[in-house]
Amino acid sequence: MKRKTEQYSWQPVMQNKVSPCDRFKHASCVCNGFLYIYGGRQNTSLSDFWRYKIESNEWERLDNSEDGPEELEEHSMVEYQEVLYIFGGMVDSAFTQKKNPLWMYDTDTSGWMERQLTAVEGEGTAPVNRKGHSAVVYKGSMYMYGGYIDIKGTSQEFWTLCFNTKQWALIPVPSCGGNPGPRHGHSAVVYGNGMYLFGGLMGLSEQKDFWKWDFMAANWSCIRRRQSPPKMVGHSALIFEDSMLVFGGGVFHTRPSSTLWKYHFSSQIWIKLASLTEPSSKSYHCTVGTGFGFSGTADSPRTSLSYLDPKEKGCSKLLAISKQHACFCEYNHHQEPRYQTFSNEDGSEIEMKTFYHSQELPKFCLFHTISSEELNAKQAPGILSRKGRLPYLSLSREQEFATTELTEKERNFSCSQPERVDIREPSAVLLLGGKPLSGSSAISFWQMEL
Repeated sequence: MKRKTEQYSWQPVMQNKVSPCDRFKHASCVCNGFLYIYGGRQNTSLSDFWRYKIESNEWERLDNSEDGPEELEEHSMVEYQEVLYIFGGMVDSAFTQKKNPLWMYDTDTSGWMERQLTAVEGEGTAPVNRKGHSAVVYKGSMYMYGGYIDIKGTSQEFWTLCFNTKQWALIPVPSCGGNPGPRHGHSAVVYGNGMYLFGGLMGLSEQKDFWKWDFMAANWSCIRRRQSPPKMVGHSALIFEDSMLVFGGGVFHTRPSSTLWKYHFSSQIWIKLASLTEPSSKSYHCTVGTGFGFSGTADSPRTSLSYLDPKEKGCSKLLAISKQHACFCEYNHHQEPRYQTFSNEDGSEIEMKTFYHSQELPKFCLFHTISSEELNAKQAPGILSRKGRLPYLSLSREQEFATTELTEKERNFSCSQPERVDIREPSAVLLLGGKPLSGSSAISFWQMEL
């Protein structure tokens, strides 16, 4: 439900004694209910590796063996298919640029993967170490823009790494039209078929320009609006539903900002949200989103049903295996199918099972009913339970589906205990670290519910 006013408040996240120290210029991302954070800077560059279990509010320090990175700052971290990809951020790159500045961490096995790329030997074979670049994921590849390369200075290189082949490719600068040019300390996010880049440093000058890279047309376009955020560097950006949220950052020799901006993609309007008194102004921090409404990558979007009009053609059809009871529900379609027990009027139990379809039809979820005997015969030992969430179990995505028209009885079917049907998780922005550092030894950690 939309808020009456565009105003949000931050709340501190109380932490246990075991937690990382406060820092800035670090990198983080979320994967399978865990928040991962690597490196950054306090008084010196850091090389520690942590993960935070969002559900239980617990930190754990992870092994950073010889296969892992060294001290890093202003590096990038993205996730794809449960593997973390960390790039750049090495210090003294004049001595280390012949090393491959890419590391891969398998979150499933909790171990660093062998680097499968060869060292940089020839010009253009792979990107060298850099700092302050941006990295996003789109359709099985990582796209990395800009950054600061020691000795060479600010770069406008645009690289792509195919995750399957582990091969780099340099995207050429378009022969016509503008482009963001050399910059670092900017932000970049993916929405739809575009990568949106904002702000950063071009040389020693802060920028406030806003660019879109169209993955389909392979060109840049500048988005100009009368009202927009001021010049900034060291800010953060993330996608929430159909908007981009930009927080913090600022310009050199001044105090960073604590303002939250929102860019609405469909209306193409920037909105300055109410000024926040807490937390204190931050730059070179990290923000990540958790819960329903946040989009991790273009490969695994999270879609709401709010746009569906039941009067529109096709909305009366559901994907089902048989013509049994069904009902709509908002659903994060890249998660595993979930099950819940409901009761008929005669007291008999109904097992509700969710499915999804990612092509052709709109992305929606189906609660499909099967008998208890049918369910138990297939997967009795496989059910997992998580606090505050519905139990779920694994189901093959290769299972065939049939499209059936709902009968009048099925249209009028309503799920009992509706409060248990809503599988949406509360959405929140987590803010970690940033400059200026807090007086506490533990990392500065705040939460903003949306």
